[in-house]
Amino acid sequence: MSERNYWTRMRRNRMSRRGLLKASARAGVGAAGLALVGCGDDDDDAQPAAAEVQQQQQQEQQAAQVEQQAEQQAMQQQAQTQTAEEQQAQQQAVAQAQAQAADGPKQGGIVRIVMSDGGIFDPAIVIHGGTYAGVHQIYDWINYLDEGFVITSGMAELPEVVDELNFIYSIKPNVYWHDKPPLDGRQFTAEDAVFGLERFGFDNPEFVFKDRFSIVEKFEATDQLTMHVEAGQVFSPILTAIAEDNMLMVSRDAVEAFGDEGLSTDFEAQIGTGAFMGLSREPEVELRLERHPNYYKEGQPYFDGYKGIALPDDALRTAAFADGQTDFLTYQWTGSQTNLEEARSVLGEDEVVGVQNPVTFGMATHIHCEVEPYTDPRVRTAVHLAADREQLIALSQGSLVIGGPIAVAIQPYGRTEDELRQLPGYRSGDLRQEDLAESRRMLEAAGVDLDGFPPMDIWAPNASDYAQVLQQNLAEVGINIGINELTTTDALAARQNREFTMIMLGQQGASDPDLLYNDLHTTGGQNYGNFSNPEFDALVEKGRSLFDVEERKEVYDEAQDRLLNEWNPRLYWSWSNAVVAFRPYLRGFRPTPGPTASNAILWGMWFDQIPEGAQAF
Repeated sequence: MSERNYWTRMRRNRMSRRGLLKASARAGVGAAGLALVGCGDDDDDAQPAAAEVQQQQQQEQQAAQVEQQAEQQAMQQQAQTQTAEEQQAQQQAVAQAQAQAADGPKQGGIVRIVMSDGGIFDPAIVIHGGTYAGVHQIYDWINYLDEGFVITSGMAELPEVVDELNFIYSIKPNVYWHDKPPLDGRQFTAEDAVFGLERFGFDNPEFVFKDRFSIVEKFEATDQLTMHVEAGQVFSPILTAIAEDNMLMVSRDAVEAFGDEGLSTDFEAQIGTGAFMGLSREPEVELRLERHPNYYKEGQPYFDGYKGIALPDDALRTAAFADGQTDFLTYQWTGSQTNLEEARSVLGEDEVVGVQNPVTFGMATHIHCEVEPYTDPRVRTAVHLAADREQLIALSQGSLVIGGPIAVAIQPYGRTEDELRQLPGYRSGDLRQEDLAESRRMLEAAGVDLDGFPPMDIWAPNASDYAQVLQQNLAEVGINIGINELTTTDALAARQNREFTMIMLGQQGASDPDLLYNDLHTTGGQNYGNFSNPEFDALVEKGRSLFDVEERKEVYDEAQDRLLNEWNPRLYWSWSNAVVAFRPYLRGFRPTPGPTASNAILWGMWFDQIPEGAQAF
């Protein structure tokens, strides 16, 4: 494998303006819809003059947005006055009503959803949410995490816990690979499970979950359908780690036939045990999957097929949804109350179902701790103190909540918005002025050139508005910083290859506070900024050795305190509070905690009535 080959190829396949036009046409969205779309990815056809006009328009729009932020925030708070109990009751009522179709689940139809594949498919390296909505429908888990982070049986039954170091998984006998060479529909075995889990830790620099099972002594197939997992020392989140979103099983056969690179970039190499099989793919335009006839969940999937349509802009997504071209308005982990209300204003209140679905996905600014001026923790802390979280999340129109290092959905470890608002860097009013004064003092003590900060890279257009707010926040303490807009593929490549100083992108949380190990431990697979601190390493190593919730909470409270007060290797500011919007003819949806698990729910959904345009591809 050549160095950085996956991400280099991903860059070559990035979506151009032509691709956007093609996807829009495929989705039935005309020129009027495209008029609302920004040109952030127009790297083929844009002219300099057009770029200047666009930049001026963006600056004017941003100025108007900043002026309206206080009003937006007030509206959001008013919209979120329901208590947690009321929200839960609402979600349960919606899910129950959706599940109770008169005749029960029905077979048929092609479910149509927004997706983005990015050209990188291997579960061992992919962390881009759009891919979860695409080819990852092809794969499946040993166990997976359902609503409330409940570990649920998948291709294996729930494990037998022999003791705190040993676990036995019984593979279900009716699980089969897709009927494509080289698997040819054979049975999924314990040997497959062993290879699939071990592969995440293989010596491949692209594999971002390489540390996940670092203290597992062995995965062993004791017979055809039995897997023994033995930890070398206590690893308290081991069962959750095996069930997490990314732990999708690929086969040794496919790796030997196509190689790591082929598995990563070749659509034909995507052969799994999941509910859908690959049919066709037009990069960043459309993806077609067909029903797996030998899927182990009896009768599922109820849909005959799956069509993903690449629609990277809110206006396009709303137009396609309103025109009946898609059945879901957005990804199941990114929608907002505003998206829902816009769709209802076009289609009517009863024509769109909305379900709140907080997930462990959010936005953050990754800081490279080995690149000047961010080698000095005082500089990183000054940036943390200057960032205005209230302004940043106001731009999300309710789809994000203020967040710290651990997602609030991971209770009791994740900190609530109210708790965070008491901390330096998250405070408002006079207390924020104190934070700004301390930020200026730290910058002066560090002796940095405030005009010499390198530009921050951003994921455009998704993070463009957020970046301009952060730019203004930093200007309040004298930091002059530029913005370098990158396409999704270039942004992901820059972060993966550590070719940045500061970069604004999404971040995916796990379902256990042990996510901090993967994110920031010296050996962590997603430690993109090369943060290394022996005291932090010791804390997260201790955290993964404890079972008692209160003891673990003390460890992770200290880790979060020191991250935010002393080290600040990442600028944390939000986690997702998604509102999933879909048409009422879809049945069986329920909230789930993570991106991949949200899509797994599709396998148990069905059309109460198949809409026009969804009968066949």
